[in-house]
Amino acid sequence: MRILFVSLFLPMEKSYHAGGRYVFEIMRRLSAGHEVCLATRVEEEEIPLLSNLRPFCREIYPYKYRTMEKRGLFDVIGLILNYVGFSRYAGRLAGSGGYDVVQVEWTEAAIRMKRRKGVPMILDAHDVITKPAERRLKSARGLGRLFDLLQYFLIKRMEKGIAKKFDMVFTRSAFDRDYLLGLEPGLKVSVVPHPAGLDITEKEFEEEKNTILFLASYKYRRVNVDAVLFFYRSVFPLVRKEVAEARFIAAGYGPPEELTALQDNDPGISVPGFVEDIDECYKKASVFVAPILVGGGIIVKILDAMAAGTPVVTTSYGNEGIGAVHGRDLLVADRPEDFAAAVVRLLKDREFANEIAASGRAFVKENYSLGAVMQKIESAYGEVRKAVSSK
Repeated sequence: MRILFVSLFLPMEKSYHAGGRYVFEIMRRLSAGHEVCLATRVEEEEIPLLSNLRPFCREIYPYKYRTMEKRGLFDVIGLILNYVGFSRYAGRLAGSGGYDVVQVEWTEAAIRMKRRKGVPMILDAHDVITKPAERRLKSARGLGRLFDLLQYFLIKRMEKGIAKKFDMVFTRSAFDRDYLLGLEPGLKVSVVPHPAGLDITEKEFEEEKNTILFLASYKYRRVNVDAVLFFYRSVFPLVRKEVAEARFIAAGYGPPEELTALQDNDPGISVPGFVEDIDECYKKASVFVAPILVGGGIIVKILDAMAAGTPVVTTSYGNEGIGAVHGRDLLVADRPEDFAAAVVRLLKDREFANEIAASGRAFVKENYSLGAVMQKIESAYGEVRKAVSSK
C-alpha cells in the first residue's frame, strides 16, 4: 500500500513529544511492507532532523514554521494560521498522490482538510480535545466561565466537523471512544492504544532513595506545567512532613522560567530539562507521580513509568484512559492529602512499592505491546479500504 501520514508534529525517535515518538515508530514498522510518505509541520531548528526519516519515507513534504521560545497573543494567532495553512497543504497532497490510505495525526491537523472521494481516510485523534474543554468549563467560576463556555462550544463543533470527514477515527482508549461517539454517534471509531515502553530496555539502574519523578514536555503544554506546580505547592510539602529527605524531580523538555526558578531557592526540587535517557530516569526514581488535573486521553508517561517498573501515583483523570486497577497496578488519588499519603506509603513501604511496580509492569506488557497495536492498525486499513471501495 501507498500510505500518506499527515502529522502535526515532526515524528522523531528521540522526541520530546510522546505522540511524535509514536508516529515515528509506526511509520518505521509500516515501511517494512508498505510505501510510506509523510507531510509534517517542522520547526526551523528541526529541519536537519528530517534526514532521520528518509530511510522510512518514500517522500517527505515539510511545512516549515518559525521556532517560538514564548507565545504571545500574536504568536498564538500565527500558530493557528500555520495549522490552517498546513491542513490545506496536506489536503491537496492527499488528493493528488494516489494514496491507498491517508492517516492524519492529531485532530487539529485536519482543521481545513476536505473529504477526498475514493481515498480511505483515517484520523488518529491522539486526544479527544472537547473533553478537557468541558472539564475546564465545569470548574470555571466568575466571568472566566463565559470564555470557557464559548471555547467549549467552538472546540466541540470543530471536533465533530473534523471527525465526520473521516472513514474511521482512532482513539487511545474505550473511554475516549465512547466520549467521541456521545458527541457524534454516527462515527466509525476504533480503539488503538498507545504502545508503552518504546524506550524502556532490560537494563537495571540503582534506585535513588526517596526520589519522586514527574517527566513530561512543558513547551507549549501548560497542563504539564500546572501539574508540576500543583504537586510542588499542594502535595510535596505534605510529603516532606513525613519524609524530610524526599526529593522531587520535574524533568522534561522546555520547562518555563516559573519551573526552573523553583530550584533556585529549594534544594528539594530539581528541574533538569530534556532527558536523553528516559529509561535510566524512570528506573532511578522511587516513585513516579502524574498529578493530571484535566485529562485528555492516555497519559503515555504513566505507561512508560509502569513499563520501567516504577510505582505510579496518579489522579482519576490520569488513569481514565489506561484502566489500571487502583491498589494493584498503581495508586489513584485526587485530593492533595490523599495523593501525598499514597506517595509516602510507597516511599516508606518498599515491599508494597515493589508489588505495585511488578503488577504495573505486567499490566502494561499484556495490554499495550507494540505488536498488538500494529495488528490493529493494519486490520483497520483493510477494513477502511474495503468500506470505501464498496461505496
